[in-house]
Amino acid sequence: MARRTSLVTGGTGGLGTAVVRALLARGDRVWVPWIVADERDRLAATVDAGSALTLVEADVTDPRRLDALAGRLGDEAGGLDVLCNLVGGFTMAPLGDTTDDDWERMMALNARSVFAATRAMAPLLASSGRGRVVNVAAAPAVHGGGGGMVAYTASKGAVVALTRALADELGDDGVSVNAVAPTTIDTGANRRAMPDADRSRWVTPEEIASLLVWLTGDDARVVTGNVVVLGR
Repeated sequence: MARRTSLVTGGTGGLGTAVVRALLARGDRVWVPWIVADERDRLAATVDAGSALTLVEADVTDPRRLDALAGRLGDEAGGLDVLCNLVGGFTMAPLGDTTDDDWERMMALNARSVFAATRAMAPLLASSGRGRVVNVAAAPAVHGGGGGMVAYTASKGAVVALTRALADELGDDGVSVNAVAPTTIDTGANRRAMPDADRSRWVTPEEIASLLVWLTGDDARVVTGNVVVLGR
């Protein structure tokens, strides 16, 4: 099979770095949009200098930037095979302390980013013949819970619903759409935020990355519309 071209939004984060490294190890050409220079440089320092990594300054919540990125992928990479929607954010607050800004920010980062990126890249993915989309939801949005973080949980619930709707709509074009729904991801930021937590129940970025590699590979051709919960 021809080499895949993959786009990883949120690829400069803790989870994103692991996913980018795993896709590069598979042999993919990986494109990563960035908006923070320090995060871009940190990602670049973790991969081989000669790797097939393309870093592009682009805000993935901005439809115009996404359309421009899709144009570049079509012109310079010849298309797109894999879209990993990893960009996102988190806020902890009970209902009474959740502000309108908290709600809008969670919806923008976690739900609208998935919608906007997939909408922009859908024509390229449909032309691929082996298009794959993987989104990141959250375990409470699947099996219940989420009290004390209502805006975050609601936005991830939107990702669950969007994943299933996209799987139905894009299936005729041969595009598979799935989501992973971790409990807590074992990143440096989460360790600092929850220093006394029991990390034995957490999920490592590498474990998630391994699943994403499979979900975007040839063996997962008929796997679509699923939300896979990770963690205990």
